[in-house]
Parts: sequence; structure tokens; C-alpha cells
Amino acid sequence: MRAQSLLLLVALLALGSQLPAALGRKKGEKSGGCPPDDGPCLLSVPDQCVDDSQCPSRMKCCHQACFRQCVRKVSVKKGSCPKDPLHCLSPVQHLCSKDSDCRGLSRCCLGACGRDCRNPVGQFRLRIHSSEPQVGVPSLQEDGMMAGLGPCHLDVALFARGNSTF
Repeated sequence: MRAQSLLLLVALLALGSQLPAALGRKKGEKSGGCPPDDGPCLLSVPDQCVDDSQCPSRMKCCHQACFRQCVRKVSVKKGSCPKDPLHCLSPVQHLCSKDSDCRGLSRCCLGACGRDCRNPVGQFRLRIHSSEPQVGVPSLQEDGMMAGLGPCHLDVALFARGNSTF
């Protein structure tokens, strides 16, 4: 019995060490994201950290105004910001500062004229469910669920440009 417990403990420790890689993170990298780095680089300062493991629990090692430092991590939504091929002729104006400033699935993205809320580009897994089949057009809810269809699962790739809506 003791040998089985020891073997189970070793297996759990081995699996636990692989968890960051399975989640797409490097070892020592914390969940969450870095706040936008829009500040100007005014002087050269040595990095204060190399990776997240050198920062307190609710902070990440992020590049901010010329050097890496420990800053409060922010929530990051799925998908990536669309590329903005335009060049801005007016002064830069930020309408958001982080993803949580944007409603639903929208992300706070840096465009040619500043940050604004945009629909991300990327794949989302949609689960379709309903207790009874219904007639009509299904609607995408903010939690990524589609209402109005019978019980089934479906993978769909959603793509958006600029500020278009799904």
C-alpha cells in the first residue's frame, strides 16, 4: 500500500511539472497578461526582472517603457488583435487601456490612432446546447454559447476585421 501511495505521489509531481507547458506557458510564467506598453522610452534603465518567478504573486515581469519590471498582471481575453494597416494623421487617442474595459469578447487593441475595443481574430470553441430543438436563428451569447439549437457540439472558426461584429 505504501509503495502505491509513493508511486502515485511521484506521478502527480511529474504531471504537475508539465502543467505550464500543457497550458502554453513557459515554466515560471504566471497566468494573465501585461498591461499595454505605450509609454515613450526616455532613458535606458537595467531590467528589474527576467521572468515572472522574480515578481510577487499578483505581478508579472513585463516590458514597460524601455525595461522589464514587475507590474500588476491584467486579465487577457482569447483571440488576438487584428492587424491595422492604416497610418493615423490625427493625435493618438486611447479609448480603452485593457481588455476588461471592453464588453463581451472584444479586446483592447492598439490601432493606428490609439487603443480601442475590437473583435479579436482567432478560433473560439462554441458549445451548442438546448433542452429542446427550436426553430429560428441561433444567437451567440457572451459566454460563447449558442442558444436555440438541439444538443450537439460544434467547432467554429470566427474571423473579424476591425470593429465588425459577429
